[in-house]
Amino acid sequence: MASIFTFDPDPPRVSSPWSTPGTSTPKDVKSQILSSEEQATPSMGLCRVLFEDRTVTRLEAEPQEGPTEYKLHLLLRPRRSFTAQSTGRYIPEAKHLPPSRSTSELALGKRPTPPAKVTTHTRQHRLEQLTTQLLWRLQQSSPNHSSSTTSLTIPSLPEATTELRPPSRPGKLLPGLEDSRGALYEIGVSDDGTFVGLAEDEMEESLNNLRAMAATLGCIVDVLRMVPVGDCEWFEDVVSCKDVKRNRRIGKLWVAEAYVKPDGASAKLPDEAADTDMPPYRYVDLQKSRAAGNSAGQKKTSSSTEQLRVTLSGATMSGKSTLLGTLSTATLDNGRGKSRLSMLRHRHEITSGITSSVTQELIGYHETDDSSSPVEVINYASGHVSGWNDIHSLSRPGRLVFLSDSAGHPRYRRTAVRGLVGWAPHWTLLCIAADDAEDTSGKNGSTPSAQEALGTAVADFDLSKAHLDLCLKLDLPLVVVVTKLDLASRSGLRQILAKLLSSLKTAGRKPVILPNATGTVSEGDMQFISGNDLAEARKVATMLEDNPMAVVPIVLTSALRGTSISRLHALLHELPIPAPRSHASLRDTPPSVLFYIEDVYTKSLDAQGSIVSGHLQYGRLSVGNELVLGPYPIDDVSEDSDQSDAQSFRNPRSRLPTSRSFPGALHGRNTLPLRPTQARQEWRCAQVVSIRNLRLPVRTLYAGQVGTIGVVPTSNAAPISTPSMVRIRKGMVLCSGEPQVTSTFVAEFARDDVGSLAVGNLVVVYIASVRATAKILSAQTPDSAPGSRSTASPQRDVDEACAFASLDAENSDGGVRVAGAVTDEKLLVSFHFVASREYVEVGAQVLVMPGGGPGLYGGTERGEKGVAGLEGFVGRVCERFG
Repeated sequence: MASIFTFDPDPPRVSSPWSTPGTSTPKDVKSQILSSEEQATPSMGLCRVLFEDRTVTRLEAEPQEGPTEYKLHLLLRPRRSFTAQSTGRYIPEAKHLPPSRSTSELALGKRPTPPAKVTTHTRQHRLEQLTTQLLWRLQQSSPNHSSSTTSLTIPSLPEATTELRPPSRPGKLLPGLEDSRGALYEIGVSDDGTFVGLAEDEMEESLNNLRAMAATLGCIVDVLRMVPVGDCEWFEDVVSCKDVKRNRRIGKLWVAEAYVKPDGASAKLPDEAADTDMPPYRYVDLQKSRAAGNSAGQKKTSSSTEQLRVTLSGATMSGKSTLLGTLSTATLDNGRGKSRLSMLRHRHEITSGITSSVTQELIGYHETDDSSSPVEVINYASGHVSGWNDIHSLSRPGRLVFLSDSAGHPRYRRTAVRGLVGWAPHWTLLCIAADDAEDTSGKNGSTPSAQEALGTAVADFDLSKAHLDLCLKLDLPLVVVVTKLDLASRSGLRQILAKLLSSLKTAGRKPVILPNATGTVSEGDMQFISGNDLAEARKVATMLEDNPMAVVPIVLTSALRGTSISRLHALLHELPIPAPRSHASLRDTPPSVLFYIEDVYTKSLDAQGSIVSGHLQYGRLSVGNELVLGPYPIDDVSEDSDQSDAQSFRNPRSRLPTSRSFPGALHGRNTLPLRPTQARQEWRCAQVVSIRNLRLPVRTLYAGQVGTIGVVPTSNAAPISTPSMVRIRKGMVLCSGEPQVTSTFVAEFARDDVGSLAVGNLVVVYIASVRATAKILSAQTPDSAPGSRSTASPQRDVDEACAFASLDAENSDGGVRVAGAVTDEKLLVSFHFVASREYVEVGAQVLVMPGGGPGLYGGTERGEKGVAGLEGFVGRVCERFG
């Protein structure tokens, strides 16, 4: 539940039990599929198969799991009664098939008992069971085990129809089955492998029903073999003009093997409906741009669902995870973290109550054509929801909200800042505890004081205000959620709101408090958004459409009582989606396709390729596209001194998963071989083999969407991964062309914001998905900047870095202050990446934070991690050099 991607790299292999019965090494099914000519002429195909399979008398018992299913028959009616048969008289599925009659009974004059009449309702119910069973078998051979059952269409059996007729072509492939390797059906075989067999007409009807069921799932059926296993005898009543005659029939009993597989022609998904580069949903421009042709004017397409990305931020113990649990599960908290248990990923998070990792969840909103009816909230409390694919299906054509929880303790500053800068969230939900200004110790769920959370050295530190100031500096679209309303007194709540309103007004933001609804709230009430809540949320959303930065909505909530949870749902349903900011300048053309890598997943070592996740900034990404991946380090890199997340060198034989979020964390001995055609290659060719948008398998990803992508190296590129560790790291990009990489860049800051920085200092910079250590080279005013700086060579930048390294030794006071005596409003500061070059866009926002040092406090116990502050300096990249 906590991950955005569920993948099994080694699903069960589809293999036929006929090839080597009684052994554990069956032959792969691909080599046994008949050609179209053989299937068109059954006699030729049967003769070839009969010679190979006539010695097989039974199969191994049916496996409990895997893509192989044994069925005695697939009839929707009872089997006929045989007077004699040479195979095993196994009584299959007694409620559907009566036992056959023996010859001795007929000799005594006993007529076979006619089978019981089966109604259409009974046949339809059996058809539903068989189709669901087929879907489960197909999922067994799929790496992605989550398929939506809500979009499953069961073939209907009309009242007057005695048999099922398959459609002329398969329907749309069910989401989640794109990577399925298929399923094998052994028809006429009992569960223990005994051959029972079917008459020829019964076998043909069973195969016909299988084709009809497969077509509803977007699959086709190939008959691999039909083998006679015995003889049978029965009597048929023939009605003539005057009397009824009984005719004796003799025939063969047949066993068939059928291969059900996804049809490639039906794999087209809804996202492929549009052939333009237009984003699939409407944006609201941050700069109030209403120009024609701007993406803000695009209308929502009927085939896609709006996707809103939201990050939860705030101080530790402010109730972020609890709020996310209540929103995604409709569970009221008990004051001890009941609703957040499913959100946590580590044991220490459960025991301490402090989140240290990023957790993502998906919520959907389903709208009806009737505007007066309430909006349904689609989450894990909804019926028929077992995963994100079901939420996708049930939310159409409404909205999806992708919520990311993050850490709040300064000890996990890296995780907290990544949640705000990475993933490019549309909105940030800043959580502030209502009892933060008073002592509520002794009550369940009370917020600890700063001294209890951070230590005695920082007893007066206001962590909630530090998170608020950071969000305001980053100029993020913001919603403030006051949590734990049930614990706050009237005076304490007034004090919290006074500090909050003062900070927002100082930053030029207009606060708007949404009124609370009255009355008690049950868990069932949180599954719908009432008309009153929607009306209040739409008033606020109207103010945000012109400028999402001007207004900050404030919602007062309680996860214990359910106060204003539905109102927060209404706000998430109505918030406008800000348009992506254009970072490119006139002289800096961005790649046509740019995908920022935010996380890397480790597959089994025998699986080819790698899996990465992130967001698409520009263009559209489709399965089969060949792009470049990088930048890779071109030299041996030593360990980075400021990498708190760097891990020690692993044994090359270690199978432990590795995830690198910092350049320089990879030891030089584990560098990959580069392409022989270019010794210092930073970009490597890769092909996209699979795409998932919020876990839903798709063929195309559009700009502004989050996705998980499977990539494999192309034939002329070096391998992407090695047995020792994954070489892809956070901060890399997947893009078209071979863009320029950056070793040195210049950023513009407001002079008052960078007063504490000094030339020669090491800092940590955050730019999009990049987090890296950089050194401050110089600082100058915009008027004094040389006009020809853009022509500087990379070697000059390296020399400057060395020159400023010696400057540190000459200045005993810690370096020359960046601002100094400069009185200009703006200041240009040059930075040089220490470990490796990165991809940086001109115009991108950069967050600079002090790197290293004691921070708030350094930690006194052995192994204790120091706590760093959230002070940062925000600017814009204006120049870059290779």
